[in-house]
Amino acid sequence: MRVAVAAAVEAGAWGLSTALGVTSAVLRGSMAGQPPREILSEAGAQVRHSVRQALGVAAPETVETAAATEPSSSAVLRARGAELLRRSAEFHDDDAHRHPAYARILGELAPDEARVIRYLYLDGPQPLLEVRTGRNGQGGQFNLLGEDAGLRYPNRVEEYLTNLDRLGLIDITREPLGNPNRYQLLEAQSEVRRLLKRAGFGTKVLYRTIELTSFGAGFVRTCLPIPALDQPARIEQHG
Repeated sequence: MRVAVAAAVEAGAWGLSTALGVTSAVLRGSMAGQPPREILSEAGAQVRHSVRQALGVAAPETVETAAATEPSSSAVLRARGAELLRRSAEFHDDDAHRHPAYARILGELAPDEARVIRYLYLDGPQPLLEVRTGRNGQGGQFNLLGEDAGLRYPNRVEEYLTNLDRLGLIDITREPLGNPNRYQLLEAQSEVRRLLKRAGFGTKVLYRTIELTSFGAGFVRTCLPIPALDQPARIEQHG
């Protein structure tokens, strides 16, 4: 109730102020001998000014002035793009080879995930076995990264791989490694044997490969401590 009364009082005060302002403009124009058209124009301007003042809206000329003094978003984007092109032409820029996303990615990695990508860099692509058991919904993916990379939480490998793939650091390809013997340890795991033993019609065993992307290899070289190598890691080599 108090809010309504306050609003009514404020509206009444604004209406009275506007009416007095318009009346004053008409009287001044009449006494000065202005033509009726000019008097009406001045009175209309007074009303528009009062409405803008009540609503807190800036005058059109104020808005235009602000728009002229502030750079448009497209101009800012073009300036940033030009700066990128300028920096790409500087051969002595030490930071040119460092992707700007590296710092953000470091903040989105678990410690074990850093071990995974460093291991992939040093030891090359790794085997992954995927078992699909059809209608019963069982199955899973199996690899040896938990043990081989010395992870603290080897049971979280699947979520680690999901995040690394999301960040563009690794790729799980449909092509198997060139050496089929590398899948034998996975096929011999008790969980894999159990699934294959209980599986019925429609069971599939898929041989995949886990490998670093070229972006991931650059990230490892730049951000992680690695032994000095004569050649880059075996990226995208199946075998």
